[in-house]
Amino acid sequence: MKKEIKKHESEYYHIPKLKGNPWFIPLTFIFGLLSYFNFKLILNIWAYLDLGYVFASREEMLNYSPKLIDLVICYPLLFEYIFISLTIISLVGIFKKLIYKKDSGLLDGLIIGLILGLILGLILGLIIGLLGGFIAGFIVGLIMGLIMGLILGLIMGLILGLILGLGTEFT
Repeated sequence: MKKEIKKHESEYYHIPKLKGNPWFIPLTFIFGLLSYFNFKLILNIWAYLDLGYVFASREEMLNYSPKLIDLVICYPLLFEYIFISLTIISLVGIFKKLIYKKDSGLLDGLIIGLILGLILGLILGLIIGLLGGFIAGFIVGLIMGLIMGLILGLIMGLILGLILGLGTEFT
């Protein structure tokens, strides 16, 4: 009977059993809600400050005048990155037991990957954004660099976290 169960489990995909801390279930829900409402805040700030010029063509740029207050969008973008990262970590914590040891690759990979991804993504995004920004305008380049940096940082951090987290055992 056990052989049949093992054979069935190897042939068909099953949802993993919950092995982590049950407190991660409400944490995932809370961080998911915070990221959703923060995204709504970003959309409202974007509409209120009329930040449509970020993706406007050269002819449409005459209708917009960039202001320093437009950089207020950077704070919600940074917190959105943090909330999404915490949501992913909490979601992993539901199915895996997350413990911090010197040899645990998942937590180290996620934390280091997200931090390095954020820093490297922001730096690369700012450099690319500023180089393009001197042509199109300093403020437009700075805002696009921060947005691209946050997006690239999230993607690079998650990939780096998954790479560093592979090959470790969870207890």
